[in-house]
Amino acid sequence: MNRLDLNGRHAIVTGGAAGLGLAISQRFLASGAELTWWDRDAAAMEAARQQLGAQARRVNAVVVDVGEHASVVEAVRQTLGWRADIDALVNCAGITGPNVKLWDYPPEQWLQVMQVNLNGLFYCCREVAPLMRARNAGHIVNIASVAGKDGNPNASA
Repeated sequence: MNRLDLNGRHAIVTGGAAGLGLAISQRFLASGAELTWWDRDAAAMEAARQQLGAQARRVNAVVVDVGEHASVVEAVRQTLGWRADIDALVNCAGITGPNVKLWDYPPEQWLQVMQVNLNGLFYCCREVAPLMRARNAGHIVNIASVAGKDGNPNASA
């Protein structure tokens, strides 16, 4: 694996405690970065920290529901208390919702998927982008499923 030079850099990874977010986190850590995880699952973050071993000392874990604007605002406050600069934001948090026919899809679950996958991305970018603009530096990566482009049968959201 080629090594990126991220020494001295700080990245936020939403959904960083599992799946693709954790894999991205591992790559960032191997490249010298410090991380802040924004994840709603405190137990998963603790398990991921155990998996990382010594590298976990470079990870700040913040419990946040990205689908709630006030929670994202608080996560920014906590993050800035740990590290004042944010060099990158990787929006990786996402949920799939049920796999059912459209006419059987529960509206409350539709709203939950939209809150996390769509509004959550907006809230995170909205709160972090001004901090990056003030420094005239920063990168935002938004990750989505190919299902948003191609669709899947019975996965309406």
